[in-house]
Amino acid sequence: MEPCFKEGDYVLANKLFFSLKKGDVVVIRHPKNREKFLLKRINKVLGNKYIASGDNKKYSIDSRHFGPINKDLIVGKLIMHIRK
Repeated sequence: MEPCFKEGDYVLANKLFFSLKKGDVVVIRHPKNREKFLLKRINKVLGNKYIASGDNKKYSIDSRHFGPINKDLIVGKLIMHIRK
């Protein structure tokens, strides 16, 4: 299966008033390297924490590796994806 997102694609994310639910795609800061951004899908909402995973489960670095993420790591909710 082809990954949904590829390196070099462009995305637009809503950084302001957004609510999150299971299935939403979000831009997050990597918990261990805040200069790095990741695209992840919300799998579970646990109050102010979220279980987020990548669509390419075999190669994705996600909540299986760094645990649930706090809302402060979420930059925004994806609103548009443009293939390069």
